[in-house]
Amino acid sequence: MRNPSYLKFTKFIFGAIFGVFLAFNTLNAQTLKEGRDYIVLQKPLDVPQKSIVEIFNVGCPHCAKMSEILPRLFAVIPQEAVFLPYHIITQNAFSAQASEVLAVAVSIDAERNLHSRDIESYFRRASNAYFDAFFKQQKKFKNKEAFIAWGLDAMEISQTKFETQRRSQEVQEMLKVWQDSVEQTGIQSVPAFIVNGKYLILQDALKDAEDFIYKVDYLLGK
Repeated sequence: MRNPSYLKFTKFIFGAIFGVFLAFNTLNAQTLKEGRDYIVLQKPLDVPQKSIVEIFNVGCPHCAKMSEILPRLFAVIPQEAVFLPYHIITQNAFSAQASEVLAVAVSIDAERNLHSRDIESYFRRASNAYFDAFFKQQKKFKNKEAFIAWGLDAMEISQTKFETQRRSQEVQEMLKVWQDSVEQTGIQSVPAFIVNGKYLILQDALKDAEDFIYKVDYLLGK
């Protein structure tokens, strides 16, 4: 059995550590500044208050690296926070087809009560498959049919299911919202993260993964 003096000392140590943690977070909160760490969009996105929008492309190496950090973010942010991936068409190969596959994935997730942040979501399965193909396997797709098939295989859905879902009004509207976000936010590169529809995190000001996670979590509370 621990003696009283030991318990008092232990409580003192934990109290001191917790106090330092609070002081550190308070300091960070005071130094997070508009114009340096983030900007406020002139035209906010039409998304829920507690949300994180990622504008990205599967052919972007920085997006691939960020995809490995996101699970750490999801582990600490509030459960009610919504993650909204916006895949955009760029000059990278098969960008348009990637947008279609991922929009279908998000649509299926909605049907099955899954969220894009869930590891078992159709979105995560498809996007991770493309990131792995491009940046781990260095795979070269022969044509758009082969590219689409790669994503469908990862999700285990048929070509018929994909075509039906792709032509739906929901998916077509989603694709337009994703692509329109480029002009609406004024971003010049990807990945780009918008918190609560209006706070665009400045990538150049990010120090490391922990800094990114802290800033997203902080801005979710604004």
